[in-house]
Amino acid sequence: MSVKSAREVVKPMDKWTALALPIARLGKIGRFPTMPGTAATGLVGIPAAVVLSWFSPPWSHGLLGLLFFLACAAADLAARHCRQSDPREIVVDELVGFLVTMIGLPVSLWSLALGFAAFRLFDIGKPWPVRALDRELHGGLGIVLDDVAAGIYAHALVWTLLWGSGRPL
Repeated sequence: MSVKSAREVVKPMDKWTALALPIARLGKIGRFPTMPGTAATGLVGIPAAVVLSWFSPPWSHGLLGLLFFLACAAADLAARHCRQSDPREIVVDELVGFLVTMIGLPVSLWSLALGFAAFRLFDIGKPWPVRALDRELHGGLGIVLDDVAAGIYAHALVWTLLWGSGRPL
C-alpha cells in the first residue's frame, strides 16, 4: 500500500466554498470557542435587525428572503467542506432565525432583548417541529430551516409579550 501525500489527500477548496465559508461563519464569529451561535445572534443579528427595520415591509421581507437562500447555499457548501451535517461554526442560520424573530416588530432595547432571549430559547430548546426539522432535513436547507422555525416561535412570543405589555406594535 502506498502512502498518499498531503496534496493527494486534501482536496483544494473551490472558489464557491472559499466564498461560502466566511458567509456561513459570519466572518470569524463562527470560530468563537464558546457559544458561537449566541455570539452571532448578538453581534450580527441585533445590528442587522435594526438595519432591516429601516426598510418598508416589502423590502425587508424581500431582503430576508434573499438572505435565506444565500444562507442555505453558504451553509450547504460549508457543511460539505467541514464534512459534518451541522457544524457549530456555521452561524449564518442564527442570523436568519433572529431576523425572522424581529421582522415586523418595533425595534427598541426591550424588543431586541426579548427577541434575543426568545430566539435563543427556542433555538437551543428546539420544541416540535424545530427538532423534527433539525433531524429530518439535511444540507443547507436543514441547517437554516430549523432556525427559521425557532424564529417563528420567538416572533409569536415577543409579539404576544409586547402586545400584553401595552407597548406599541
